[in-house]
Amino acid sequence: MTEIIKVLGPPGTGKTTTLLNYVEEAMLTTDIKKIGYFSFTRKAAEEARDRAVKKFNLEKKDFRWFSTLHSCGYHCIDLEGRAVMQKEQFKAFGDKIGFNMSSVDSETGISENFYLNEYALARARGISLEEHYNKYSDSTNINWKQLSYVAEAYDAYKETNGFIDYTDMLYEAVNENLLPHLDVVFIDEAQDLTPLQWAMVEHFATTANKLYLAGDDDQAIYRWLGADVERFIEYNGKEIILPKSYRLKKSVQDFAQSIIKLTKNRIEKEWEARKEDGEVHYHQVIEGVDFSQGNWLILGRDRFILKKLEDACREQGLWYEKLERKKFTKPIAKRVFDAIIGWKELSEGRAVDKKTLKKIFFYKQTKDYFQDEFDKLNDNHLYDLDTLKVVLGPFSVGTWLQALDKINIQDRAYLIRLNDGSEDIFATPRIRISTIHGAKGGECDKVLLATDMNIKTYSEYRKNADDEQRVFYVGATRAKEELHVLLPQTNMHFMLSI
Repeated sequence: MTEIIKVLGPPGTGKTTTLLNYVEEAMLTTDIKKIGYFSFTRKAAEEARDRAVKKFNLEKKDFRWFSTLHSCGYHCIDLEGRAVMQKEQFKAFGDKIGFNMSSVDSETGISENFYLNEYALARARGISLEEHYNKYSDSTNINWKQLSYVAEAYDAYKETNGFIDYTDMLYEAVNENLLPHLDVVFIDEAQDLTPLQWAMVEHFATTANKLYLAGDDDQAIYRWLGADVERFIEYNGKEIILPKSYRLKKSVQDFAQSIIKLTKNRIEKEWEARKEDGEVHYHQVIEGVDFSQGNWLILGRDRFILKKLEDACREQGLWYEKLERKKFTKPIAKRVFDAIIGWKELSEGRAVDKKTLKKIFFYKQTKDYFQDEFDKLNDNHLYDLDTLKVVLGPFSVGTWLQALDKINIQDRAYLIRLNDGSEDIFATPRIRISTIHGAKGGECDKVLLATDMNIKTYSEYRKNADDEQRVFYVGATRAKEELHVLLPQTNMHFMLSI
């Protein structure tokens, strides 16, 4: 009989550390090769593995079953001459049927293509495509005939060309009973599992000696990816609630609790905040927020809201980076930034290579003969400013704002505002802009939380508030020191209990 333990970890309560302590305890009587640790994202799984490697003085290869559930499926099946669908194959498939196709996220199985995405969600939920369409799809944007055509064509393409995708791996591993038989299993972020992933959990619940289900139903924000938080809430097991947050101060906890307590279906949890009071501030407009000191995380519900927040940062001359496709990028193109860095190097008397010079002179006004002379430069040599004036002839100098005179007017205006202020564009930005979903698992000293939504989100919120209460709870609980709440700017917004 499998012993099932539910570890409930409110924000900042050290869930990963607690689980690794349980791993250490299990290693006293169990070979590490018979211990599995599976998480929702690759980042979380690798973090747990790397911390375990350091803590237990072992090598990465020893932790074979520390991975995502998708990766577990991949390692269980025999590809038998098949290959995994990659970016090139998705593009080829799209070209074949006349659709623009992007690759599929290996962690979620989700594509940016509407139709492929809907098919992936139907499979993740373990229901027919027609049932999924009738229950979940937006029929104003998704046409049933096109959806069924894409799904059939996609399966035919894979079968004809010998490809499988990440969801296929999970289905095969579950249906053909290929999942590993482990003694102790840890499932982290269990509130975010889809029905298909829950089928993997059921395997471990009947084959392992001990199963830890760790998560927090209050932070379940991935229903749109097929997550079934109700399964986590209702799952029977011994409950352990981690009692103290090492992140949240009292006033931030109080604000967050005022949000989540309105959620109808949840597990009640008692936990302590840090002793300090902390700060919660409300702002009518973003211009009223003083961003001049400290590290900031600016959070919006969706990309539509983020664009407005980003525009406000540019208008105020704030140096920031924003989350795009799981990576933080600076607000000006990398080529512009590299040109500025390169010109700064030249101006300070250092030499740079031809590749850097090409970026610099792309943004400089030059004479007609310049390109011919530039092409003669040696790819392997370094050139300083004095040498370039001799080899290429005269050109404008000065600060990078003066010298790089072909930077577009929008970026130029922004860079001038930065230059007039106290921001250092050569330093790592103090300010980050992200969706709430993108910031899950993160934290920051100061957080600005915008309360507006787009029309689609607001419509769903009006029908069932629970999911959005969880989203804004997650946003509020990223704050370590100060939480700043941007009050509604539109008629479509989250309702605050203030």
